[in-house]
Amino acid sequence: MTEKELDYLANKIATQIIDKLLYTGDLQISYFPSATDEEIMAAELARLMTLMSTYEDNEEYEKAAIIKRKIERLQTKYGKL
Repeated sequence: MTEKELDYLANKIATQIIDKLLYTGDLQISYFPSATDEEIMAAELARLMTLMSTYEDNEEYEKAAIIKRKIERLQTKYGKL
């Protein structure tokens, strides 16, 4: 399955779920405050660290090295906050 087909399928499923929730009245929309820059960076660091760990476990060291550089740049930015 191509990336385009996956995107199409994901959009179709999401649309059907939202429509079903709207029509049954089970959807409760609430307010979520926007995340701070610090929260966004912390979440991105966590995501990248998990990804790097996965690449290392799968012995995909080139990909892990790329992710490590991204982590280092993000940690530098995070330290400046």
